[in-house]
Amino acid sequence: MQHNRISPTEAEHVAKAVEQENERASYEALIDYVVQSARDAQMFCTGESVEAAREHLCQTILS
Repeated sequence: MQHNRISPTEAEHVAKAVEQENERASYEALIDYVVQSARDAQMFCTGESVEAAREHLCQTILS
């Protein structure tokens, strides 16, 4: 049976991509928490304001 082997460089790239994906997911979870907390505290008047704030946070933090 043959095993597919990847080079150390490829393994490093894969590990970095996974790390970046996990970091992005963590940021998105944090943004969702902040927006939900603000909604619960009634800091926003409408659902549109909440979504606009979420989009702005995502653009700012994740870009």
